[in-house]
Amino acid sequence: MGYYLYQLAFDGPIHFGDSSQGGGLERTSWEYPADRLFSSLCCELAQQGYQDRLAELVNLVKQGEFQLSDLFPYQLGEKEELELFLPVPYIYVISQEQYKSLNMEEARRFSAIRKKTKKMSFCRISELSECCRCIRQGEMFQPKWQPKLGETVINERVNCRGEQSLPYYVAGNVFAQGAGLYLLVKMPEEWEDFFSRLFQSLGMSGIGGKKSSGYGAFHLDDDSLNLAEAADFYQDTQILLEMLTGDSGKYMSISSLIPEEQDIESLQEGSYRLGKSSGFTDGIKRNSVYMVKSGACLNKAAAGALMKVGVSEGHDILRYGKGMYVRLNL
Repeated sequence: MGYYLYQLAFDGPIHFGDSSQGGGLERTSWEYPADRLFSSLCCELAQQGYQDRLAELVNLVKQGEFQLSDLFPYQLGEKEELELFLPVPYIYVISQEQYKSLNMEEARRFSAIRKKTKKMSFCRISELSECCRCIRQGEMFQPKWQPKLGETVINERVNCRGEQSLPYYVAGNVFAQGAGLYLLVKMPEEWEDFFSRLFQSLGMSGIGGKKSSGYGAFHLDDDSLNLAEAADFYQDTQILLEMLTGDSGKYMSISSLIPEEQDIESLQEGSYRLGKSSGFTDGIKRNSVYMVKSGACLNKAAAGALMKVGVSEGHDILRYGKGMYVRLNL
């Protein structure tokens, strides 16, 4: 078993639907959670006729031997330094009991800090410790690095399927030079070569929406990095490996999670946010599921589930919701 890092450099705009905003074509997100990526991988395996590999992948996931993270931002900094970002941990500034004891001026200050912190989506890995310290002590975190992903563009399209041609608009995100999204995969070593080739094939098919219009195509910016062998290449990869393999501190999720019954107690003792996940597979709308978003902080790792959400052409449609975590000293 090992941790592998893949850098996705996109060849054009992406359209990642945002269910929280209604999922319309005129809105797009920079986030692509693990459950959508897993569905894309399964579709790619099925289309290429790798039914045995698909069954093997599902079994590995059920056994906890294959895990995916959400896609997170990366960018190349000075001297080609690889800068990696993770979600800002979702933790309380202070406890509710402490908040009730504050005077009006202190309550306003903490409220302002919390609002500004919630607007931050990502934090560079090398700054996560300082970010957590500031949040816990009620101080404003001032990051030295912020992801400069790119810009959102609106393109006009024409629907020619009906009797009358009608215009519509599609939002797409275009990445800046040297920026993209990266993925962490925990898998058996013997799967690495096949997964890399599968991922390259998926890059030609694309991910997200409007793929038939050229959205979502990508290539791997570099060969996959085995973190155990290449952690010392960059500051962030070294810290990331320590966080993935550490044995102390809180668990912060880096994948979208579908909790099982035995995970409820862990969630009740932690802090998290929920997000709606929906979409289509083979033109069939999948049942919507509310999932725990990455960035959740728990005292105990919740295993999560692989949920059946539908059936298409005789096979189950599965929603990936297994947990992947880093450790934070909070």
